Amino acid sequence: MLRSLKLPRRLVLVGSVLVDILLYVPRLPERGGDLLAERSLIMSGGGMNVLTGAARLGLPAAYAGRVGDGAMGMQVLADLKAQGIPLLLPQIHGEDTGFDVGLVESNAERTFVTSPGTESRLLPADLAAIPLYASDAVYLSGYELCYPVSGASLERWIPELDPDIWLVVDPGPLALEIPGGRLSTVLARTTVLTLNAREAFLLTGQESISRSATLLGERIASTGWVVVRSGEQGCWVAARGAQPFHVPGRQTQAVDTTGAGDAHTAALLARLALGDDLPEAARIANIAASLSVERHGPATGPTAAELMEALRQVPESPDEGDGLVRRSASPADEPQGKRRD
Repeated sequence: MLRSLKLPRRLVLVGSVLVDILLYVPRLPERGGDLLAERSLIMSGGGMNVLTGAARLGLPAAYAGRVGDGAMGMQVLADLKAQGIPLLLPQIHGEDTGFDVGLVESNAERTFVTSPGTESRLLPADLAAIPLYASDAVYLSGYELCYPVSGASLERWIPELDPDIWLVVDPGPLALEIPGGRLSTVLARTTVLTLNAREAFLLTGQESISRSATLLGERIASTGWVVVRSGEQGCWVAARGAQPFHVPGRQTQAVDTTGAGDAHTAALLARLALGDDLPEAARIANIAASLSVERHGPATGPTAAELMEALRQVPESPDEGDGLVRRSASPADEPQGKRRD
């Protein structure tokens, strides 16, 4: 499956970069109550996590989304510039970028409320103006597919993508909010579907991770594959007509799981672009995600040097892979993970 695809040379995020306002709390407050945060953090998040993670690992990345000219938009522009990530569309004047408020508990779990801004209103003209190449990987999340304006625009645009362009989709926590027909249209064109165990359960109703991955593999493009993440358990990978396999994770002490799945996706794509086979890329992506949860904040994917240092400390899997199948998952491997990575 993997060998029939041209490897991506650039990641283009189509959709949402917004501002994360993170409050670190010992627990969630009771309804109607209040709570003093132990610390706070304000920085660009959403799609910024994937863009930063890819750029740090050597995969060129660009943002094809709307950025406003208010306080939130200026934060996003500053953060993009600091990471050397170009903006492919002109800035939107008279509108601001959205933001979210995230409560991060002492066990590293996080809960968000999002206030969308101009990034949620991609128009057909915006999408038509994106300079794409056949060697690109286009990334979008379920948030874009849920937004009324962006979702409708993307539903018409995605089937028209150059067939050599990868489409990478993460449905995210709003997976069930995506209109069914729209989701089916997008999945049929998807090269890589990446999601966590909870989201896989929501979309399939299957508690077995390997079974849910198999079912989702039947809904994506014939040359694509599904990656289901499950925290320290690692991830499961499936493709149409192939036996799903499990790639073990790395144990870690999490302090903030915000952006862990994004770090995983960025590392997976970066390592595939470097020529790793799929099991090896997934193994390294597991390690990258484990490093990201050891730090506070959203865009905490490791640099190439940090990742290489961690790889030296983790033994390679003894199993031999052929680019797709390493070992099949067994029922003991697949309890549903509780962490939303």
